[in-house]
Amino acid sequence: METAAPAHATQTTAPAAAIREPGSARLIGASVIGLLALLFISAGGAGLWARASSDHGWITSSSHRYAASGRAIVSGSLDVDSIPNWLVAKVRVSATSGENRRIFVGVGRRADVDRYLAGVAHSTVQDVNFDPFSATYSSTRGTVVPGRPGAQTFWADSNVGTGKQTISWKIRSGQWRAVVMNADGSARVVADANAGATIRGALAIAISVLAAGILLACLAFALIRDRTLSS
Repeated sequence: METAAPAHATQTTAPAAAIREPGSARLIGASVIGLLALLFISAGGAGLWARASSDHGWITSSSHRYAASGRAIVSGSLDVDSIPNWLVAKVRVSATSGENRRIFVGVGRRADVDRYLAGVAHSTVQDVNFDPFSATYSSTRGTVVPGRPGAQTFWADSNVGTGKQTISWKIRSGQWRAVVMNADGSARVVADANAGATIRGALAIAISVLAAGILLACLAFALIRDRTLSS
């Protein structure tokens, strides 16, 4: 009697468990967030350093010598409407006579200053380069002798005297001019001057940016830690 050969049993091999590789999405996200954190921390730190190294919050240019043969040195038209009033709070101008004379510094609306200096020989600053320093002027001829600048009533702010004279004023809409003259209105004006401004809420902005950077850094660290634990 023939015995049938036993049928070979079908063997089913269970699929090997898939090895779960840690996702790279978290690592990419942590890298991007970490880069943003570095930028925010750098910007906030720079802002705090600038605030600490500034003149009581004033961001001021270096002092340079301005000179003109006429009776006044006048800034170009300061169009405040083009300056965001949420950014700049105050503007300041300081000047010291280069010839140990009484000096006048003032700021007024462009129309009032132009009216006061009509027919008066003066120089208007057109362009300034700071490195190296050079100033370009446009000269206006005239023979009119102006009244003493300190006696005029249209100035938004003014100061007159010996030594360093400083004016500052809040940003207001309109067009303005800063003026430097000898106190008696005489010709040949020589002054060492600088200008500065305060940024509205600069300290709060710097602290907020720094805090945002620290929070982003913490988030990046948390993503990297979670990825490591899940590996």
